[in-house]
Amino acid sequence: MSVASTVADAATGLVNAAGNAGLAAVMAVEAVLPVPSEVVLPLVGSQVAAGQMSYVAAVLAATLGSTLGAWAVFAAGRAGGRARVQKLARIIGLDAGRWDRMESWFDRRGSWVVLLGRLVPGVRVLINLPVGSLGMPTAKFLALTAAGSAVWNAAWIGAGSTLGAHWETLLAALVQARPAVLLAAAVGLFVVLARQTRVRAVLG
Repeated sequence: MSVASTVADAATGLVNAAGNAGLAAVMAVEAVLPVPSEVVLPLVGSQVAAGQMSYVAAVLAATLGSTLGAWAVFAAGRAGGRARVQKLARIIGLDAGRWDRMESWFDRRGSWVVLLGRLVPGVRVLINLPVGSLGMPTAKFLALTAAGSAVWNAAWIGAGSTLGAHWETLLAALVQARPAVLLAAAVGLFVVLARQTRVRAVLG
C-alpha cells in the first residue's frame, strides 16, 4: 500500500468518525502534512452519494478547514518575517538571488498565485509560508484562499459523488497518477500566469 493511500485511509477514518468536523480537521492538516486531498475528497463525495453527508455542508467544512490551515502557515510566515523564512529557504536550496526573484514575482502576481495555486496539488500547500512572509494583507489572503479552496473542494467532492460506488476505481487511478498530476498542474499554473502577464503588458 502506498503512502498516499495509507494517509487517505487514515483521513477517511477521521471523517467517518467525526463527520464534517473531521473533514475540516483533515483539510486543515493538509496545509502542514502531505494529505492528498484530491484522494480524500472523492471519498467524501462517495459518502454524499450514499446519503451519509450533505454536499453543501461537506464543501463548506472542507473549505473552512483548508482556509484555517492555510492561514495558520501564512501567520507563521508573517510572524517569522522575511529574514527567517529566507533562512529556511536557503536550507532547501533557495539562495538570496532566487528569493529576490521570487519576491518580485509575488509582488506582481501574488493574488493570482494564491487564487490559482489552490487548484494545483503541491503548490496549494507550498505558497502559504512565503506569501505570509512577503506581507500580503491577511484579509486578502483569506478571501483568495477561501475562493480557490471552495472551487477545489466542490469539484473533487462532486466528482466522488457522481462516481458514487465507483470511488475505489478513482482512488486507485489518482494514487497511480498523482506525480504526473502534480507536474501537469504546475505547468498549467505557469502557463496561465504567463498568459495573464502578457495580457496585462498589452493592456498596460
